[in-house]
Amino acid sequence: MTLNLLDKIGNWNPQLFREIKGRLNIGNMAIASAFSLGPQLLLFMYYTAQLPVALRNVDRTEPIYNRFCVLKTTTDTKPGTKCLTDTLGNIVIDWPKWWVEIFIWLSIFSVLVLLVAGTYMLVSDLDKEERRGTLNFIRLSPQSANTIFIGKILGVPILVYLAAILAIPLHLYSGLAAQIPLNEILCFYMAIAASCSLFYSTAMLFGLTTSWLGGFQPWLASGIALFVFVISTIKLTVTAGDLGTFVSAIGILRYLIVGRMDNYEFNSLGADIHQLQWFYLPIGKNIVSGIILSMSICSIGTYWMWQGWQRRFPNPTTTVLSKRQSYFAVICCQPIILGFALQSDPLAYGKTFPLLTLNLVMFLIVIASLTSDRQSLYDWARYRQQIVPSGQKLWRRYPLLDLVWSEKSPAVVAIAINLLSSSFILLSGLILIHRGEFQKSHTSIFWNVILGINLILIYATITQLFLFLKTRNQEIWAVGTISGAILLPPVILSMLLLTPEKNPVFWLSSTFPIFGSFSPDIGSGTTILISILSQWTVLLLLNLKLRSQLRLAGQSASKALLKA
Repeated sequence: MTLNLLDKIGNWNPQLFREIKGRLNIGNMAIASAFSLGPQLLLFMYYTAQLPVALRNVDRTEPIYNRFCVLKTTTDTKPGTKCLTDTLGNIVIDWPKWWVEIFIWLSIFSVLVLLVAGTYMLVSDLDKEERRGTLNFIRLSPQSANTIFIGKILGVPILVYLAAILAIPLHLYSGLAAQIPLNEILCFYMAIAASCSLFYSTAMLFGLTTSWLGGFQPWLASGIALFVFVISTIKLTVTAGDLGTFVSAIGILRYLIVGRMDNYEFNSLGADIHQLQWFYLPIGKNIVSGIILSMSICSIGTYWMWQGWQRRFPNPTTTVLSKRQSYFAVICCQPIILGFALQSDPLAYGKTFPLLTLNLVMFLIVIASLTSDRQSLYDWARYRQQIVPSGQKLWRRYPLLDLVWSEKSPAVVAIAINLLSSSFILLSGLILIHRGEFQKSHTSIFWNVILGINLILIYATITQLFLFLKTRNQEIWAVGTISGAILLPPVILSMLLLTPEKNPVFWLSSTFPIFGSFSPDIGSGTTILISILSQWTVLLLLNLKLRSQLRLAGQSASKALLKA
């Protein structure tokens, strides 16, 4: 029967059969089972030891309290309230409260292991395949990119799946014993599946596009997954940052435990969930709206990661997304961020940081997804007229249109278009929330958007220039330079005691608004104008440098030799 099942799996997805055959052996299954059942047993024994015991003193003068006992109903507010006992003197246990804590810890540990360990295994597997040269062999096989994608996601973390399956009986029983409805527990399982698909597809694309990191790949990927998981567990902030709680199943876990426990350890999970909104829709009121939103966010993210895998796997030199795809991706992502930002005034004090941070991260990903490598730019500069399809030569003969749509052209213009579309969506939402009644603190958003657009375009141009160099490890140089351009200016200015109030020009022109330059009183109109002009000057010089390099690359070899 097992052989017949494996034969069917091999016929349906040969890559999945390869992964299962290499991982599912007796030793690995025993280790995975031990790592799953052992912590469950320890958790159960720990909470069993926390149960209250019967009173030892006959007079019962010693006050007894335990968070798992049923308290006496009394009007006495003095400390030392005793637990309720039955006719035999045994303490009455609040079993739902006892079981719900076991349920919560099992949920948190299960999600943590599935997301972090699964991400590490997928990226590590791709790294090993790349170093051994077997990844190119898989590319040459008749399997499609989709088949390999599904086979890797289902097969590589199969031992993690086994450990999670072994945790289901205790998890399900503890949830039902805690009087959590079965349909809500099933919603939580659906959220786990959706978040795993998002994290695993992101891990696959990350492992495929960052082979230049070497053995550091899986550690960085799992570290990012752990950071996102921690973000999803913090208390809701009623800002755009609440998006983080819905990329993992912890967002749905909040619905399950709200009102069911008062342990201070879990206050951050269930607190303020009823206040959660998305485009003014009260999604925190019931779990149905929460699971729909969570699965929609994870599905959109998984779709775009899958699109990037489809493009990048057959051809490792192409960009992760085409320019046309990037326009739709930004239009899909920005409303999701804006919907959470509109829970409160995004321009109020302390509310702008999550919104701006998410936009910065989104456009750094767009820059990494669209920037072409040296060979692609070289081919475009030299053979642009030849690589344009004959049916499109009439309308694509102009360089500007080619920069907007061409696969191998520089990405600066496409990123600028994405910035404009994103800014339009963001500003439209802010105008909608204030209905045109803007104060001085609100009009500052326009200037900060322009300053942010300029800085992101500068980052994009610097990235394109580094990837056009002839040196080795251009990606490492580009990442290091952009990281320094983002992080070093506020650090250096702070060390020099140049505060935004004293030297607003330096802060406005060199630091992204998330580092404190976003303030309605940071400078006058002249200061803002000088900052914008200084950014435009830097952007113009960088693009002139890029243009000269492209023009030089577009010359024929013989012409360049004669000119020399």
